[in-house]
Amino acid sequence: MLFAVPAVSAAGGMLIAVLLVVGIVLATAAWVYRDAKASAGRGRPIVSSVGSLQLSTPTAWFLACLLLWELCFPLYIDSRSLS
Repeated sequence: MLFAVPAVSAAGGMLIAVLLVVGIVLATAAWVYRDAKASAGRGRPIVSSVGSLQLSTPTAWFLACLLLWELCFPLYIDSRSLS
C-alpha cells in the first residue's frame, strides 16, 4: 500500500464533506465578487433580475452566491457570458 489512510468515522467523514462544500461556496463567492467588481470597473457591470430581485452590484452578487449558491452561481456565470 502506497498511502496509509487513517480510519475516519462516519461523523468525521460528514464533517470533512461539509467543510469541503463550505470552502467551495466561500471560494466561488469570493471569485464572483472579484470578477463582478473588475467587470464593473471596466464599465460592464454584470446585471441580472429574477422577478423583483435585481443583482447589479458585486456585493449583491457575493451575498446571493453565499446564501443561494445553487441558484445564483450558475445565474452569475450565465449573466457574465451575456455582458
